[in-house]
Amino acid sequence: MIIVETMVAHNIVGQLGSIAVMGRWPERPPDGMLRGVDFYFESALARALTLSAQMFKNRHGYLPNLASPETFSEHIFWRKFFAPLPMPSLADKLAAYDYVKELVGDDFLPSVVWAGDNVSELLASKPGAGRFVLKANNGCHFNMFLRLPGDLFVKRGEIEKQATRWLESRFGYAWGEWQYCTFKPRLFLEGFLDFDQGDTPDDLKFYCFGGKAGLIEIGVDRFTQLGTAFYDLSWKRFPVGYKYEPIHYGRPDNLDEMIRVAETIASGMEFARVDLYSDGKRNIKFGEITFTPGDALSRFTRACLGSDGGTGGPSRIADLEFDKWLGSLFGKVRSAGLAGEDGAPPGHNCHMRQATMAPLANTMLARK
Repeated sequence: MIIVETMVAHNIVGQLGSIAVMGRWPERPPDGMLRGVDFYFESALARALTLSAQMFKNRHGYLPNLASPETFSEHIFWRKFFAPLPMPSLADKLAAYDYVKELVGDDFLPSVVWAGDNVSELLASKPGAGRFVLKANNGCHFNMFLRLPGDLFVKRGEIEKQATRWLESRFGYAWGEWQYCTFKPRLFLEGFLDFDQGDTPDDLKFYCFGGKAGLIEIGVDRFTQLGTAFYDLSWKRFPVGYKYEPIHYGRPDNLDEMIRVAETIASGMEFARVDLYSDGKRNIKFGEITFTPGDALSRFTRACLGSDGGTGGPSRIADLEFDKWLGSLFGKVRSAGLAGEDGAPPGHNCHMRQATMAPLANTMLARK
């Protein structure tokens, strides 16, 4: 259980007050858009804000600056509560499939052989023989690898337990990733993508700002020994990773096509991370659209020689400069005219709303 420090609650209340005084407390966005501050009731918003801020502080060692976010992590924290997201939510993986189909066609979608909200229907289904992945549309890491038809019997108990848990989950609600709670949870069975490689396909994540890719993250062996790396569009590798040293990954032959697909999917959005699977040759399949990657808790690191307690080997420390550089890409989007005045996203420049701010502050401080 995460304990929220009194200092954290006071800090967030103070920052929200400053935003209101500066006249930047946002009004509701137009129809078809929704933000965290609109989704939550005041007491739930207070809990989500303070818990999320505490998690941020525990991970990064500092509290996010809401009025003037600088690092990418701060921008993602801000977006969790203040950025308008399209509704119906593209966080719904099945809805995202329909959205992508309209933009780039069926060829880029994995095959969904069954979808529903009843575990019994799944167990009674006859999808055919082969390798499949059971997923839920309403969260992260909701997947189970199956070999059918045998696993429908061998793993019946596990399937029932996991699928029921997924369907009952309100993933993200407690810490501000509310977008996963705006639609009905459903299960779906998807054909396994192996691209004749025999293992999970490589995952390429395109960080798109204003509909243009600005960074590519590589993920390999996601369910065994995850390896990651970051590259720019000219395929220069950043010496940055997460917990471990970044891997080296050859430039995919179909990189230009993947960039085209990702940018087409992200068109019209201030920010989205578009995840694609590929064999690096000709096969490309859509994975998901993510609006708050890592829940603002991804900690970028770089190697630091000789700082591992005297052994002389490499350890890793936070790379704040990379985090700031990636955050600066939001500013470039806004300076290009894709956002409103004062660096705020479209629809966010408005007058102070003390009637909204005061009860929220009281609720947050009353909890301490």
